[in-house]
Amino acid sequence: MNRRAQFHTLALPHLRSVHRLARQMAGPDRAEDLTQETFLKAWTHFKKFDPATNCRAWLYRILHNTWISEWRKTRLELPVADVDEVPAEPSYDWEQERLGSLLSTDVQWALDQLPDAYRFAVLLADVEELTYQEIAHAMECPIGTVMSRINRGRRMLRRLLDERREMQTAPPLRIVARER
Repeated sequence: MNRRAQFHTLALPHLRSVHRLARQMAGPDRAEDLTQETFLKAWTHFKKFDPATNCRAWLYRILHNTWISEWRKTRLELPVADVDEVPAEPSYDWEQERLGSLLSTDVQWALDQLPDAYRFAVLLADVEELTYQEIAHAMECPIGTVMSRINRGRRMLRRLLDERREMQTAPPLRIVARER
């Protein structure tokens, strides 16, 4: 099997899951570019890929490294609002249906509050359903670190969601003026 056919068979079936993870990591406005950059790097380095390993975990590692590189480049840039420009939305029909049922706004908010390493580990485990070994490969860290990050990330999520729920159900504060 030639390189192109092998890439088509092994990597392209994971396009949707890579895009979904990119959207959850970087937001809808950056997900398409991040996905495209991930697959471009994957194609460029596909000759180094071992077909006996997990291609999805390999793509997630490329995605994570690309996201970190982009974040480092842009972290000192200040965003400039351009009111004339209308952001382009992805044209995938499946995306909204899948993401709409996948994460509630509260869960997405809580995920956005997590430190990056914990968020990535929790997303890979609970949304993408990778094994600890696959996550360790994708994150380039020991399995023990993966287990720790998932555990801590889940505990942080639970605490954040509990706090948010309490804030939403708490009665409004009444300020009573005292007479002198």
